[in-house]
Amino acid sequence: MTWNRKYKNYAVIIIATICMLTAYIIINQGVNYEKNIPPIYNYVVNKNSNYEVELKPNTFYETENLPAGGYYPSKAISKYKINFEYIFQGDKKANFEYTYNITANLVGTVKENDNQEKEVWNRSYILNENTSDKISNVNEFSVQKGINIDYDYYNNLARSYEKTYGITINSILKLNFNISYLEAQKQKIEDTIELKIPLTNTISEVEENYEKTTENSIKPKIEDIQIKQIIYYIFGGIFILFGIILITIEIINKNQKEPIYNYNINHILKYYKNLIVTITNELDLSNLKVMKLLILDDLIDLAEQNQVNIIHYKVPNKEESNLYVIINDYAFIYVVTNKKRIFK
Repeated sequence: MTWNRKYKNYAVIIIATICMLTAYIIINQGVNYEKNIPPIYNYVVNKNSNYEVELKPNTFYETENLPAGGYYPSKAISKYKINFEYIFQGDKKANFEYTYNITANLVGTVKENDNQEKEVWNRSYILNENTSDKISNVNEFSVQKGINIDYDYYNNLARSYEKTYGITINSILKLNFNISYLEAQKQKIEDTIELKIPLTNTISEVEENYEKTTENSIKPKIEDIQIKQIIYYIFGGIFILFGIILITIEIINKNQKEPIYNYNINHILKYYKNLIVTITNELDLSNLKVMKLLILDDLIDLAEQNQVNIIHYKVPNKEESNLYVIINDYAFIYVVTNKKRIFK
């Protein structure tokens, strides 16, 4: 193998390796793009609910209303007076559109032998229809809404169900303040504040089923993220394809070797062209002492040291060439054949 060829092989390997490493880095960035991309919008939501218990006329309590957070005799309750509050705070000013409503679900369940709760009854109510609003150029907004829940009505309805069908059920009134809005990047957010009020029990209490404070981050829309990832994959694929093409060409070139004679003589004529003269007639060596050489480099050295040309003669109808160096009365000959490769 000549030095030029050797360097070419090294260059192909290095370039192909760089292409593959570059492709790996690019594709890896595409895969992890969604994880690594910084948020474009941060916000905090504070949710709160408060209530009072309105009692039926009685001689036991000195006040008509009891404060939140207690336990109450179910038969003494007339209404729950509930207030919901939803506060949104973002880190940038934007325009917002929001819609909210209040719904309720009366859910009845029974316990099976495996002690699992099985739902047997579910009735839905819309207590407050959809209400919408828009606000502009703000980084926060709040929604407050109050509603009175006729506890006595729902409690009596659940008891009537038990009496009618002769089964004892665990009844809960799930009260939901539902809100949906478009945040700063026009992505829809849906949220809820849920309260659970037990029915048919002797004692009633209110369970808050929501997180009071949540912090969230908004990243670009999934469509934008996917477009960026596709771009990464395309560029990574281009580098992979380029590396594969280089390696494939190198393998093909390596496997597709020239015939030995052609390979040898072409290399000699190419790399020693300044020394070589090609003739078409065979030399008359009858008056010269002929010396056959086994090593090409010896012939090259003789030509360079004596500043004479190497004479090239192609033997007709054979894969064979004679290389001559004539010095005084001597003819030095090196024969190029198809027996072995001179160059690696």
